Amino acid sequence: MQSIDGYTLLEKGVVTPSPTIVLDQPRRSPLYHLKTLFLFTKSDFKTVIFPQSIFAITAALSTAKLTTAELSEDAYTRAWQVASRIPLMLAWIWLNLLVEDLANQRLEGSIIEDTVNKPWRPLPSHRLTADQARDWLTVAIVVAVGSSLALGGYTASVTLMLFIWMYNDLDGSNSGIWIRNALNASGLMCFSWGALATLSGGELSSRAFTWILVTGAIIITTVHAQDLPDIEGDKARGRLTVPLLYGETAARVSLSAMVMFWSAACPLFWDASAWGWAVSTSLGCAMSVLALQKRGQWWDEVVWKLWCLWIAALYLLPALGK
Repeated sequence: MQSIDGYTLLEKGVVTPSPTIVLDQPRRSPLYHLKTLFLFTKSDFKTVIFPQSIFAITAALSTAKLTTAELSEDAYTRAWQVASRIPLMLAWIWLNLLVEDLANQRLEGSIIEDTVNKPWRPLPSHRLTADQARDWLTVAIVVAVGSSLALGGYTASVTLMLFIWMYNDLDGSNSGIWIRNALNASGLMCFSWGALATLSGGELSSRAFTWILVTGAIIITTVHAQDLPDIEGDKARGRLTVPLLYGETAARVSLSAMVMFWSAACPLFWDASAWGWAVSTSLGCAMSVLALQKRGQWWDEVVWKLWCLWIAALYLLPALGK
C-alpha cells in the first residue's frame, strides 16, 4: 500500500482518499473556478479543440458542398461568413468537451491514472472533490445542450451525451479495447458533426457524413497512439490497452501500418493536390518511423503529438483538392 499525492494506492491498483485529505474550502474567486474548468479541458486542446476546429473550417470553406448552408460563391465573402461564426463553433466545442472531461475525470479509475500521469488536474490536485465535479457536470450538461439550441449542433450535442454516458457511466471505457476505441471515435465524430453544423449554420450533406465516418475509422484503427505514453498509468489503473494486451511491438507495427494506409487513402478520397499528398504522407511517415524506431515515454509523447498533428493535416484535405 502506497500513498500518492493524498490518495492511498492499494496493491491491486484501487485508489481511495487518504483520511488526512481536507480540501481547503474558502470562498474562491471567479478566476479560480475558471482556471479549474480550464484544467479539466487543458489536455484536450491538442486532441479535440484544435483538430475539430480545423476540420470544421476546412470543410466549410471547401468547394465541395458539405452542408445546406447558403454560403457565398465569392471566396472572400465566404471566408468572412465562416470567420464570423468561429467564436460560436469554439464555444460549442468547449462546452461539450467540458461535459466529457467532467464525466470522465470524476471517476475513481481516472483519478488513479491522473495521479500518476496528470497530477495537475483538478481532482488529483485537490482543487475540488469528486462530488463537486458531479455537481458541476449536471450544470455543464444543461448549459451545453441548452446552448446548442441557440448555437446549432443540437442533435450532435445530444448524441454526444449518449456516448459520454456509455463510455463513463456504463463503463464502456473498460469493456474492451475495441469497444472503447469505437466509443472514442463516435464521440469525436459527434464533435466534427456539431462543429461543422455550428460553423456553417446548416445541416450536413451525405458526403460530409461519409467523410466523418472515414475519420471515425481512422481514429478506431490508430488512436492507440495515445496508449503508448500512458502505459504506466494504465497499468496502475488495471486497464487493458493495445500495448498491454497485444504487446508494444504489435501496437507499434499496427499503428505504423494503419497510419501509412490512411495517409494514402484520404488524399485519394478528396482527389487531393500535390500539397495534400505531401502534408499527409510526410507526417504519416515521420510518425510511423518514430513509433517503430524510438521507445520511452518522451518519444511516445512525441508520437502522440504527431498523431494529433497528422489528424489535423487529414482534416485539411477538403480544402486541398485539385
